[in-house]
Amino acid sequence: MLEAISSPRAPSPIPDESVIGHLRDASLLQPGLNKSRATADMADQINPPLVYQPYDNDIPIDKIYGKETPTPDLYKSNLLDLANDWCTKFNNGQINDFISVQTIHPATESNPIPIEWLQVVVNWENNFGFGIGCIRFVAVNNTLKALSVFTGLENIRGNEEKIGKRRPEGVNHGQHKGRTSWLENRQEDFKWGDNKNPTVLIVGGGQGGLNTAARLKMMGIDCLIVEKNPKIGDNWRNRYKFLVLHDPVWYDHLAYLNFPPNWPIFTPKDKLGDWFDHYAQSMELSYWTNKTVCGCEFNNGVWKVKMVDNDSAEVTYLNPKHLIMATGHSGEPNIPHFKNEHLFKGKIVHSSQHNTGKMFQGENAIVLGCCNSGHDIAQDFYEQGAKPIIVQRSSTCVINSEIGLRVTTEGLYEEDGPPTEIADLYLNSFPMKLLNLIQQQQYRKICHLEKDLQESLTKAGFKLDAGYGGTGLFGKYFRRGGGYYIDVGCSKLLADGKINIKQGVSIDHFTENGVVFTDGTEVNNLAIVVLATGYSNMRDTARRIFGDQVADKLNPVWGLDEEGEFKTMWRDSGHPNFYYMGGNLAVSRYYSKKLALRIVAQERGFLKQDNN
Repeated sequence: MLEAISSPRAPSPIPDESVIGHLRDASLLQPGLNKSRATADMADQINPPLVYQPYDNDIPIDKIYGKETPTPDLYKSNLLDLANDWCTKFNNGQINDFISVQTIHPATESNPIPIEWLQVVVNWENNFGFGIGCIRFVAVNNTLKALSVFTGLENIRGNEEKIGKRRPEGVNHGQHKGRTSWLENRQEDFKWGDNKNPTVLIVGGGQGGLNTAARLKMMGIDCLIVEKNPKIGDNWRNRYKFLVLHDPVWYDHLAYLNFPPNWPIFTPKDKLGDWFDHYAQSMELSYWTNKTVCGCEFNNGVWKVKMVDNDSAEVTYLNPKHLIMATGHSGEPNIPHFKNEHLFKGKIVHSSQHNTGKMFQGENAIVLGCCNSGHDIAQDFYEQGAKPIIVQRSSTCVINSEIGLRVTTEGLYEEDGPPTEIADLYLNSFPMKLLNLIQQQQYRKICHLEKDLQESLTKAGFKLDAGYGGTGLFGKYFRRGGGYYIDVGCSKLLADGKINIKQGVSIDHFTENGVVFTDGTEVNNLAIVVLATGYSNMRDTARRIFGDQVADKLNPVWGLDEEGEFKTMWRDSGHPNFYYMGGNLAVSRYYSKKLALRIVAQERGFLKQDNN
């Protein structure tokens, strides 16, 4: 059954233009009606030279778009519906090899990329399960043709999510000898060992672990979260003092349980930590805290996982079938070392260990790194009375939280936007090559609206970039997980000279009371250097936690493959029954379901398992 969904403010390649009218108007499907305004001039706006020239000269074009640059060919995206992995097919030949779709006709290369489309949501089902899809039609020569087709699995028969009409009763009415209470049953959820093992063990109790555990529970798969901190939510509570999420509330909901309507637009980190704790209890998740996983073995399709209690040093072993690493999409802190740093009498600390600049009032402070954490920490130093210098070694993509961020999420994640599940569908049903074009247009609009901000930063000596191929913030996040700043106040401090900028240099060496930069300039009477230098790959953390035997088999993680899909995350990791889980709150919310479905499919025997 086809269901036409009206989304008048869904993302469109031309800013301030809506998707075709009211999508329930049957006249849109009448022959002879061509609503597309994709003239040659407008096509030039969609395909400027910027599309084909990434800002990084050392990154080949095929690493951004794949082997083919964007064309108006039909795109087919698939998330666990007709294959055992998700994929994107770009042209007629690839799609025909993947599946025969007799009723969908691809546009031809002679037609310009459209600027309007008819967006149709479809429900589909088969003997295996049922799901949802999104087809985008465009007007070509007075007829509608498919620009992109997306299909994704939502439920597997026999393991449907226990929500809505399938929610649990909550009580067994009637007479039951030896009846146990809800509290007694809940206490049993935390008891593992002694031949009772979870099907899935999740290492990490942040947004990735919580979302995935909730998905698995709703699908009838028992799992246990192991968190190294004393409480769920401490992974956020322990970060720098004034951290507030830079993404808006509508983008950050967890699976099944939205934030309440009075929740602030931008969430303070301690408030988020408390919500995580509440979420784990409300969703009745099973979790152990204050335990560290410190090794594992895999034999005959079963893991043997060793963990140690952080207080008592008691060792526990569990034998799950599946192991999920949900320690965050970043790896180990990236801590560069410099000549003579041992001579420095001040403090050198990575941003992950920094809390506040309050104790450095009146003193010089250096922040090395210019992305979100670097800006936030530099702003905190200034507000606490220190004299900060921020060191920008290369360039940064900057957008404002009130203007640029709104442009990137409008029509999807906002107060009057569609339900979160539909917004997720709209966003994630875009093939990456098509999404690149939309992001380029969005970034152009942002540049127009934030012209004063960008000019003031440039004048102050700050170097800006437009992201990979001009795709802005999201393009950078998808490809490297960072390299940007969502401005919440620091940009004006930089523009006004209240925070000094050292651009295009790094630290060459330390002295007893300062640093010398690579351009020969120096800073003396220095109290602290904060290394906001990011993190390594998740595979490094996997090696530390799970050992070389596991890590040596793991594939490269994060970034995009040739089809525009995320590498390794939530998919086949390279090691049987081992999965990476990570990403921001929205990404974790969406892909946690895909990972849970994959595990269910394995448990049901629908996917082959390699027990070696």
